[in-house]
Amino acid sequence: EDVITKGALMSFQTQNGLTVDGLPGAQVWTSLLADAASSKLNANPYVYVVVSKTVPQTLTLYNNGAAQFTSIPVNTGAPGADTADGTYPVFEHVPSSRMQGTNPDGSTYDDPNVPWASYFNGGDALHGFPRASYGTPQSNGCVEMAISDAAQVWPLTPVGTLVTVVGPTI
Repeated sequence: EDVITKGALMSFQTQNGLTVDGLPGAQVWTSLLADAASSKLNANPYVYVVVSKTVPQTLTLYNNGAAQFTSIPVNTGAPGADTADGTYPVFEHVPSSRMQGTNPDGSTYDDPNVPWASYFNGGDALHGFPRASYGTPQSNGCVEMAISDAAQVWPLTPVGTLVTVVGPTI
């Protein structure tokens, strides 16, 4: 098993109303064989997201191999709350999310209606967030973007979408 296979399984499970765990259990095989026998195709395009932590920080979204959105300005984790490098499948996809936690300086935050959230690594998510600027590390580990950009990205990042975060460590 690798992250690509896990993401594909999660996408398949979501589309078929199965428990989403990224594991090829009996229900997955039964559904997969039934879909193959009926020539059912994948309902979603293949989407892949790359987040660059090199300043200015950006997001690029590939849709079926072609760059659909390029150089969307984003904010990744501030020092002490770095966004981890790696490739992760989206595991939760919600139009709005309550985000709570502790900042690196010890203060707390409680944002009740964070829009367009696609969680990909623990509490880290692609999402909209109002900031004065984008392109530098200033989040608590998430990948923040302007709400208007997040509204365009979110419909294309359902459960199973792979998100790769790459760049220098702060």
